[in-house]
Amino acid sequence: MDKAIALLCIVGGAAAGAGALGYVPLDGTPLMDVPSSALGIGGAVVVLAGILLLSRDHRTSDALASVFLLGIAAGAGWVTFYAPEGTLERAIPFIPASVGDELARLLFGLGAAACIGMAVLALRRLF
Repeated sequence: MDKAIALLCIVGGAAAGAGALGYVPLDGTPLMDVPSSALGIGGAVVVLAGILLLSRDHRTSDALASVFLLGIAAGAGWVTFYAPEGTLERAIPFIPASVGDELARLLFGLGAAACIGMAVLALRRLF
């Protein structure tokens, strides 16, 4: 089952990367509004997750896990600092929109900091 999930990650990430490079048309899909650089990095992170699932060596898996976590932290950091205004405020309907946007940015920032901390621990274990 792990190999099937890994293969799904590799194929899905490669498809996202192909869409970012323009080999797959994205017209009419929700992904057409995503910047191609963000889509390409997301695809690379998903491919890396698939390779991480196939890895059996502990040193290799620690190195890949740290790169994977840094990729997740980069995505969360982009959402924290560079997401357009109004894209995050729709998540929680019972609080005001401005509070929801700031709360979402705070939580994404804390997630990025946690991912960086875990990547440092993985690198520390590696060396």
